[in-house]
Amino acid sequence: MSEKPREWTFGTHRVRIEPPDIAVATFVGPISMDEVKRTCEIYGEVFTLVGPYYIVAEIGRAQLDATGRRYLSENNRSEWFKGCVYVGADIVQQTFGKAISLAMLFTGKSSFETTFVKTLEDANTWVQQNRVRSQRKAG
Repeated sequence: MSEKPREWTFGTHRVRIEPPDIAVATFVGPISMDEVKRTCEIYGEVFTLVGPYYIVAEIGRAQLDATGRRYLSENNRSEWFKGCVYVGADIVQQTFGKAISLAMLFTGKSSFETTFVKTLEDANTWVQQNRVRSQRKAG
């Protein structure tokens, strides 16, 4: 039996799993509607493989139009995510990132934190700190 993929590449974009529960998505350049749909499919596949996970999205060099943002907010599921970390987002991307997360929370069954950081190292630090907070809450 072959192992399920742990990395996906589509266009100039890539998603990879970092065990045990992180997916790093790197987007470069314009994101077409087909690529937005593929992103949602992959995020669902990651959930199937590892359960709820942290999504770390490098978006500083990407462009996503309003139709794509709407599709993401309507087709991603909040229960897939433990947290969402946007890396390198400018102020406009931060606004849209928050809006996408809020839309998922209104339609989803669970909640997760969304944050914005400058580097992947900052993202990893945030994930580790969030894990500790979550473990404390769980008791």
